[in-house]
Amino acid sequence: MCINIDIASPCPSIITKLNELKNRYVIIIVGEMIIEYIGRATSYAQIGSRLLITKPDGSILVHDATKVEPLNWQPPKSYIHYECRDDKIFVRSFRKNPQEEVLIEISKVYLISLCQLTSAKPVVIGKESDIVKMIMANASIIDPNAKILGTDVATSYGKIDVLLKKEDGTLIVVEVKNEKAGVSAVLQLKRYVDFYKDKGLKVEGVLVAPSITTDAFTLLHKEGMQFIDLRKLLQEFSVGFAENRISILKSEREH
Repeated sequence: MCINIDIASPCPSIITKLNELKNRYVIIIVGEMIIEYIGRATSYAQIGSRLLITKPDGSILVHDATKVEPLNWQPPKSYIHYECRDDKIFVRSFRKNPQEEVLIEISKVYLISLCQLTSAKPVVIGKESDIVKMIMANASIIDPNAKILGTDVATSYGKIDVLLKKEDGTLIVVEVKNEKAGVSAVLQLKRYVDFYKDKGLKVEGVLVAPSITTDAFTLLHKEGMQFIDLRKLLQEFSVGFAENRISILKSEREH
């Protein structure tokens, strides 16, 4: 749920509401900002259009138009206070250990929104061994007619999670990750694929993970290997399992 603040309201009334709700809502402000940091070092960002986010745990982030990392930030348990000066909004974030302060002057506001967001931690999509078992139970989720040759297949580069074989004899090396896959996962898969290519065998590489970094995906594509989104795989597996159960129950009723 989000509440949008009328930015045409008098500055004092906006500040009152922000200070009242800062411990319950994520506050999002877009506007023209000057940022000053004083602490283990000092920095000053000239006026520019920026995005400010403050959270109920005391953390604060200021973003420009590019990059993932914030331009300025303060960690949880920092003290945040909003005030008006000369009809401008000032935001002060302070923490004691180490002693650091971020002061933000907002001369022009384009948007103020207060949102109640969840604070649940991300759920890891099963153990890698569970994902391997799922593939073993239904290899067709990787390839429609693939046969299972084995799991934890030993090579000189380590153990392959799952090794499959297509109808035409092509091997499929499957590398499984239960978290975001990076370049190292792609390089590991490539070593397994090259292991069989060096033996003169036809082989394909498949990386299964819930997500993948841009660099890793670029390298995977360059090497002619495939990425399968684990989340979609789980969804397809769940649907297939449900349909199979319905078919079995229907058959049982008919008999």
